[in-house]
Formats: sequence, C-alpha cells, structure tokens
Amino acid sequence: MVSTGTKAIVVVTALSVEYRAVTGHLRNLERVDHPTGLIFERGDLPGSPWQIYVAEAGEGNQAAATLTERAISWLSPRAVFFTGIAGGLKQDLALGDVVVATQVWGYQGGRQETDGLKARPRTWETTFELQQVARLVSRSAWAGRIAPPPEPLPRMHLKPVLAGEIVLDSAQSELGQYLDQHYNGAAAIETEGAGFASAAHLAGGIPFLVVRGISDRADGTKSDSDEAGVQETAARHAAAATMAVIAALVVQGDSGQPEQGHGMGGQQQINRAFGAAAVYAVQNGSQTINHGPRAGDQ
Repeated sequence: MVSTGTKAIVVVTALSVEYRAVTGHLRNLERVDHPTGLIFERGDLPGSPWQIYVAEAGEGNQAAATLTERAISWLSPRAVFFTGIAGGLKQDLALGDVVVATQVWGYQGGRQETDGLKARPRTWETTFELQQVARLVSRSAWAGRIAPPPEPLPRMHLKPVLAGEIVLDSAQSELGQYLDQHYNGAAAIETEGAGFASAAHLAGGIPFLVVRGISDRADGTKSDSDEAGVQETAARHAAAATMAVIAALVVQGDSGQPEQGHGMGGQQQINRAFGAAAVYAVQNGSQTINHGPRAGDQ
C-alpha cells in the first residue's frame, strides 16, 4: 500500500475526454503505477492541500468496480469520486448541467415472470458528508473553475442517478418507458456508477460521490449532441464541479477530527457566568468559563 496519509483523493473516469477534463485542473502531474499495471496520474489541486490520483477505467460497471477497489486498497484515500458524462432524463436539465448523485440505482436486477419483469434494483446512497459539501458548493461560484467560461452558466442538481450496462438513446424505447415508470425520480443515466458505488461501499467507510455532466437527453439525439461537442463541454463542467467539492472538503487529522484552520475555522466561543448563573455546553469549538471577580476584587 502506498503511504499517502489523509491527503489523497481518487478520481475515476471512464473516457479519455473525462480524464483530460479532470487532469486539466491539476499541476505537477506525475505517473504512478499500480503493481497490477493500472496507471494513475497524481497532481496537485491549486489552492488546496489535496493530492489527486486520476485513472481511466474504461466503460462499464465491472471496469469501474475493479479500478475503484484497487485504488482504495492501495491508496487509502480520504474520498473517491467518479466523474464523467451522462444522459439526462428530466426536462429541467440543460445540456451541460451537472448532476451530483444522491443515490445510485442499479436498475438491471429483476425477475422475469409471465406477467412481466419484476424490478429488483440495487441502491447505494452516496456519502452524506460529500453530499453536504456539494450542496454548499452549488450555492457558490463553482462554475468559475470552467475554462473557457460558459454562457449560460450550468446548474448543479443533487438527484438520484441510474446505472446499468446499456447506453439509452430513446425515451420511447421499451427500456426508456420502463425506466420512466419504475425509476421516475432519476435525473440521469450512465454505465459505471453502480460498479463504482458497490466497490466503495464494500471498502467500508470510504466517502464516495458520483458527479455527471449532462451530454445528451437520452432521447435519440445523442449523435447530434456528440457531433456538436457537448461531451467535451459536459466533461469539463463535471470536472469543475468535482474539483470545487474536493477543494471545499475538510482535511482530517490523525484523530479523524477537522484540523485547526479547516472546517469551522478554529472558532472559539466564550461564555461568562456571574453570580448564580450557569454556563451550558457549546456545540462547536472550545469553551472558556469566566467566573467573574472574586469577593474583594475590583
């Protein structure tokens, strides 16, 4: 296992366009080889303490699961991210918008019976801490990390995401109608999130998050969107959102608590009680109790 302390972050991608979008944010890139032949590039995220390890898994849930498991066991990272593109399933999503997965729904499990397919999905909740950081970032100027600046600016949505092995490009297909009926709450569909989430979940305690830029509408217009360069745009937007979340992530010390200067910013609360008054506990920071002047003191 590589000794990385708590400053390592892993970002997994599936496609070269996603990989380039992520590494474009990093400085001092260097190659790091896993004993099995898996190749990472490690770089610094300017303005943050993190060392980012980036790898390209290739398409599909199995490839994503294998790479993620190896990365976690080898690097013991602070968190792992899957960053890339996806098809949008909702009309309020614009091309180039970013969906941060609150849940990953593996939709292809089921039981086929005479009266139809009975869904038996797998579901993974992404890490609450990272969801909270993403919500914080969504209210900030995170799109300022995108170069060149887009017009209009993309929005960030926190919604469930579907993951299977099928690239959906028809809302009217049998699969499209099935997903709309049984998984109507999903905002996007992709082909790696289930494998990634499963591997992160089985690792136990490693925070994980899926971040996707909308590159098409999964409605038969994918080829047109791809030819127009929307994949590159969506990948850049997803990478920028991911870097914004990473930059806002609290550094943990050896005790697992936020280090001084991070998170709450080392805030101190001072409470003073006089006479028979009482001082109660504080929620954050430290507490100084001043009992006031002693008898005879001025």
